[in-house]
Amino acid sequence: MATISQIVTRFAEEAGKPDARLLRGLSGNVFVSPHDDRILCSYDTSFPLAQIMAGELGERSWWLLNGDTYSYTTSTHQRLTREACEKTLLPVLIVPFSCLRAAGIDRESIEPVDIRPDQWRDVLVHAPSADQVPQWYRDVARQLPDGTWEWTVSRHLLGASVFRAAYTTHEGADWRPVTRTTYFLSAFDEQEPSPLYFLCQLPDGAEPSTVGDALQALKPPEVTAAEEAGRQVTRQGDVFAIPADVSTRMLPSPTRHGDYLLGLTHTATEMRTSHDGATYARGILRHAPGHGRRPEHVRQPIGDRKTWHRIVRNTVPVDQRGERRSWSLAGNVD
Repeated sequence: MATISQIVTRFAEEAGKPDARLLRGLSGNVFVSPHDDRILCSYDTSFPLAQIMAGELGERSWWLLNGDTYSYTTSTHQRLTREACEKTLLPVLIVPFSCLRAAGIDRESIEPVDIRPDQWRDVLVHAPSADQVPQWYRDVARQLPDGTWEWTVSRHLLGASVFRAAYTTHEGADWRPVTRTTYFLSAFDEQEPSPLYFLCQLPDGAEPSTVGDALQALKPPEVTAAEEAGRQVTRQGDVFAIPADVSTRMLPSPTRHGDYLLGLTHTATEMRTSHDGATYARGILRHAPGHGRRPEHVRQPIGDRKTWHRIVRNTVPVDQRGERRSWSLAGNVD
């Protein structure tokens, strides 16, 4: 019976070629999908590891790898697959397939635009109790004052990427399916101590050629103008705080403490509303996801904490149900 390494290596060398010679052994539960010879799976067809993608002439063009994690063993399968695919010297795009499904993206339609190299980084990992700390980390984990535990791991961070793809949503009174093609950004929010993965749809009209272009496209015009003027803009997740030349007297609404901003899961120490309905805040930005979830973003002081800042959110589109076309994963990306 073929070994895991042999199956993965042969798949990377042969998948997508005419008359491909693929190993069908089930060693280690890594196998070629019985439904599609271009796909390698771990344990079950519901967890694809990799898929070879064809270019315009039908030739092997690039690799699409699944960035989701499932178990320690599957992570090993993913590492072996990633290393084998990289040896082919074809471009490798890694993105969590769970996020692609949530976004309604057709995997076959994906066209890579820009892919940055992968990274390895030491990051903090948390667990609510000692019995949820993996055995191999118990000697280095430490208990925090709130009773939770944390430890440092060396984590593989998939490279940020921009790609174009078709996605399907349901719209109208009859909730009919509608398919469109646009650009998406797959990346980590590296402002956080434990980088947070996100996939988001870029605004209509954006046609980025690089990851940097895509990140700029997520900034609303007010943020771009403030930065060009040399003003220090604060960001926490999808919220921006822009310094404003307004006094408390110019903001007629009563001060609200700890309120949610713009209907998102971010709060501020103090918040007020202007005559035109704009939201202003000062103090500290906090992430408060609720439902017992741990905050995904660290606290961010808003400037000097005394100056009022106008609060705006990024340009990620909102669908007909009022939901933002953005998806995140904390600690579940390889």
